[in-house]
Amino acid sequence: METLLMCTPEGFAVDYEINPWMKNQAGRVSSALAAAQWRALFDQLSALAEVRLMTGDRAWPDLVFTANAGLPLPLDRKFILSNFRHPQRQGEKAIDRAWFEAAGWTCVELPAAAVFEGAGDALFDARGRLWLGGGPRSTDATPGCLADHVDAPIHRLTLVDPAFYHLDTCFCPLPGGAALYLPTAFDAASRQLLEREFGDALIALTPEEGRLFCANAVCADRTVLMNRATPRLQALLAALGFALRETPWSEFMKAGGSAKCLTLSLDGWVYEALPTAMPARREDGDKTGRGTRRTAQTAPRRAVHD
Repeated sequence: METLLMCTPEGFAVDYEINPWMKNQAGRVSSALAAAQWRALFDQLSALAEVRLMTGDRAWPDLVFTANAGLPLPLDRKFILSNFRHPQRQGEKAIDRAWFEAAGWTCVELPAAAVFEGAGDALFDARGRLWLGGGPRSTDATPGCLADHVDAPIHRLTLVDPAFYHLDTCFCPLPGGAALYLPTAFDAASRQLLEREFGDALIALTPEEGRLFCANAVCADRTVLMNRATPRLQALLAALGFALRETPWSEFMKAGGSAKCLTLSLDGWVYEALPTAMPARREDGDKTGRGTRRTAQTAPRRAVHD
């Protein structure tokens, strides 16, 4: 059973603007409705996975978005801490570190030059590749710094729409090898790379589906939880064998987040990685093209080099 981390929502609010969704939303969040929406997600996920909890902090209202805490490397029991771009979120790092160290993880610090916001911008797919968002919340130094710790091919995707400021707002790898993505959120080279690597398993979202945060979904086994899906997307997911659960997260969308932002997979479904290690490759849009991923805890580790 997958293990997910969530953070209780008592501190959640929109008190500032650091992405377009937050514009003119300060003071407009219903705390009662946000708590009810968070509880609905927690209850549904608790039936599908083990959910661990972090306690919210009113001084850091975006702490509830645990996806941004960092990147877990469960086979090594290491956790790469985020380096938040905006001062309004930088205080979350100490809270994240304390929680993970208390839970027995070894925390890893990236250099200050590597702006990185965790699993918001770093997503493993079912083949064990790491897809890294490049743009509003990362720097050019980030891919190389991550490659020092992540034993997997890293592909960087360039984000071009400020509304889709994190990769997990516009790209969602699914178990079995499929993925959802919003084409308009990426530059041409990134679109071509995704199309080449995923082929017919890549599901292009419409602009309407992008605005509904359909890519910001949580997948537990074969169940996909998202804010709301169009009939077209419902049919596509059903054809792939996924059960869909739709639950509104309107209050969190005022801050630019939905189901995926509210969760962090501590072990993920990357166990689906191919039974043999993938050779390192350098491709357009792949800024590192190095390393292989272990596909089981007994597989040998290989050094990552340029």
